[in-house]
Amino acid sequence: MIVSNSSPLIYLSKIGKLSLLKELFNKIKIPKEVYNEVVLRGREGGFSDSYSVEKAVEDGWIEVISIKLDKQIEKFASEIDFGEVEAISLALKLKAQLVIIDDSSARTIAESFGLNVKGTLYVLLRAYKNKLISKNDVKNNINSLIRLGFRISPELYGEILNELDK
Repeated sequence: MIVSNSSPLIYLSKIGKLSLLKELFNKIKIPKEVYNEVVLRGREGGFSDSYSVEKAVEDGWIEVISIKLDKQIEKFASEIDFGEVEAISLALKLKAQLVIIDDSSARTIAESFGLNVKGTLYVLLRAYKNKLISKNDVKNNINSLIRLGFRISPELYGEILNELDK
C-alpha cells in the first residue's frame, strides 16, 4: 500500500509522468487534504496538473481517504503542511509500505515513526530500473522538475547520475 503527499502528484503531473505511479504501484492512497490541495485549490489556481490528478481519482487508481489525525503526528502541524500531517497519519494507519513525500522536514518526521519514505526522484529512478522510461528520460525529467522549481542539491543530482550509469 502506497500513500502520497501533494508535491509528488503535482510535479509528476506537471512533467506528464503521473501515470508512472500507476504503472509502478497500481494504486495510490491520498488523504482528503492532499486531494483538496492538488485538485480543488489547484483548479482554483488554474493549474492544469490538477485535472490529471482528478482524472486518476475518477479512474480509481488514486483513492482519496478521510483520515482522523494521529495525535502523535498532529503535534507537528506547526512544522509541516497539513497535507503532509494527513499523509503521514494515513500511512501509519494503513501500515503503508511506502509514503511518497518530498519535503525534507516531513520526511524526517515520517521516518522517525518508522515509515519507509521516498520522493518524486525515487519514482523516476524506479521507473527507469523497471524499464518504463529511459536514462535520458530520467535526466530530462529531472531537469524539467528543476525548471519548475523542484529543489535538489548538486550532491543528490550527482548521486542520481551515478546511479543511472551503473
